[in-house]
Amino acid sequence: MGARGCRGGPRYARQTGGRIELSVRCPGQCGPVTQQRGAASTGAAGLRTGLRAAAAQISGAELVPGLAVGDTALVDQHTDAQMRNASLTHMVAVSGANCALVTSSLGWVVARCGAGRRIRVLVQATALMVFVYIVGPDPSVQRAAVMAAVILLSGYGGKRSVALPALACAIIALLVRDPWQSLHPGFALSVAATGGILLAVPAFTRALARWMRVPRWAILPIAVAAAAQMACAPLLVLIQPGLPAVGVLANVVAAPAAPFGTGLGLVALITLPIAPDLGAWCTQLAGVAGQWIVGTAAVTSALPYARWPWPGGWPGALLLAGVEVALGLAWWLFSSRVSRSARGRPWGSATTASKSAVRWTLGLATAGVGTLLGPTVVAPTTARTAVPQDWSVVACDVGQGDAVLARDPARPSEVLLVDTGDDAEALLGCLERFRVDRITLLVISHDHQDHFGALSAVSSRVDRALVAPENREGGRTRPLLEELGRAGIPVDIARGGARGTVGAGMPWRILGPSGERVPANANAASVVMTVRAGAFTVLFLGDTGEESQTELLRSAGELRADIVKVAHHGSRDQAPALPARVRAELGLISVGLDNRYGHPTTETLAELRSAGTRPARTDELGSIAVSGEPGRLRVWGTSPRAPSESATVVRSD
Repeated sequence: MGARGCRGGPRYARQTGGRIELSVRCPGQCGPVTQQRGAASTGAAGLRTGLRAAAAQISGAELVPGLAVGDTALVDQHTDAQMRNASLTHMVAVSGANCALVTSSLGWVVARCGAGRRIRVLVQATALMVFVYIVGPDPSVQRAAVMAAVILLSGYGGKRSVALPALACAIIALLVRDPWQSLHPGFALSVAATGGILLAVPAFTRALARWMRVPRWAILPIAVAAAAQMACAPLLVLIQPGLPAVGVLANVVAAPAAPFGTGLGLVALITLPIAPDLGAWCTQLAGVAGQWIVGTAAVTSALPYARWPWPGGWPGALLLAGVEVALGLAWWLFSSRVSRSARGRPWGSATTASKSAVRWTLGLATAGVGTLLGPTVVAPTTARTAVPQDWSVVACDVGQGDAVLARDPARPSEVLLVDTGDDAEALLGCLERFRVDRITLLVISHDHQDHFGALSAVSSRVDRALVAPENREGGRTRPLLEELGRAGIPVDIARGGARGTVGAGMPWRILGPSGERVPANANAASVVMTVRAGAFTVLFLGDTGEESQTELLRSAGELRADIVKVAHHGSRDQAPALPARVRAELGLISVGLDNRYGHPTTETLAELRSAGTRPARTDELGSIAVSGEPGRLRVWGTSPRAPSESATVVRSD
């Protein structure tokens, strides 16, 4: 079973009873392709497809299907990355908020018409079932419906005695129906967010009311966003390392637009088959709300320190949970002791807590704040202080991919980045460590994911891009160019013999491909170039193989360089004569730790050493910074696997 005319792997495929659903993520305008059995499912799929098609025809409405029914096929990678960094992706996924909006809005309308409580409950239950039918009876939708019912029952924290048992019953019911949900991240996040709202919102609301002196309707969104963010934060660390410091701010700013976009999107979904013009008009209005959310994500994710460093995996999750528990206990102890000592006293009278309460409060608060500041402030500051400030070239450790920085230390603001790798977090961490805020010129050596996959993470920093020419294997349709175009980055195509400068004084020259014919594949189309980075001449070989390198040896003339970026992660496909021709002092090999390709090969390492070139590998040294001058190279590595993080002389003539 497949989708004709589309490329890309399936996002999910499952069978539930008599229903089979396959969703495929495709480039461009090709969205999820759904194959289903059953008239009811077909009708619901038709409604969703109609909304997606209408949104695709309206500029700025790409988020509308996501807001209404969780369909994110029209959301590009750049927007998706910004929303992830701003913790806004839940707005384009079917969640309890969608279900709560549907039921509460209809309940309000029915109440205005004078209906009683039983009628309101019946109408709301019917609306919830219709919404689940339209979106599809997937486990995520069922979780959202159940959690929305719990949220509505609680009155956003006003009836915890009823809501908490209801939440427990909902969890049991969902797990009895499908025990495998316990392993699904969405289930854990739904439960955590709902529990956080029920438990923490009342306390947050009271505290904010005392501090901010603003109406409750303005405080409640902040309290809800903060409670959900805190409850989900340890789980989110398991999915994506780092703390979204702007998450609460982004959610508060985007919150007013979400109900309008969701509500109008659902109206459009229903009216498009009946009154296409009215449906299109509602889609356009919903697109305005979607643009507000996209703009919020773009602005907040670009703020300084928008995402704080934090260790990933279970150690990071447990550490963050410990911080939250310590700070929560300190706040509870302080509040309960003070309120208890103040009971029965007139306003403004002095109150004192016991010495033991003060000690425990200060101890827990100090432990929590100190642990929080360690990974977010102390460790990054220490790491940045240890970095050599006079670096000329940096091979960022992005795993099995390439991302190399170059600059003239005399002009530190003019930076060249060759490739981005495919690990956005690793690339951003490297840029942060080496204090790179702007990228004057971005070179994408060729159209492979391990060389431009993290482009969306840095596109807002790029002034100009230089990319490889097209190749016969890839054809004229190039996702790389589409992504650069969406980001508004000026693009030039690299041609053999072209020259230029990075900023005011960092010259570069393109050695290949020649441009006489279209290269056979992406590797053969790799940009080969030399760059003068401070005192060093650096040769970048992309992922060229032996055939391309042999042609380069025949046509390029002088190939002498001080530093060479070894081609294709040190694979076996190399021209044996190239290292001796280049005679570089240092060969940078960007390669993933314990990669399954066996890179770099022993043959390539031996050829480099026999030519007098010392290999420096990111799988051994981490991110590698090179400074000094020819004949007196200094190499510094960030990895604990390296013998030392101090500068070491690689070669001295």
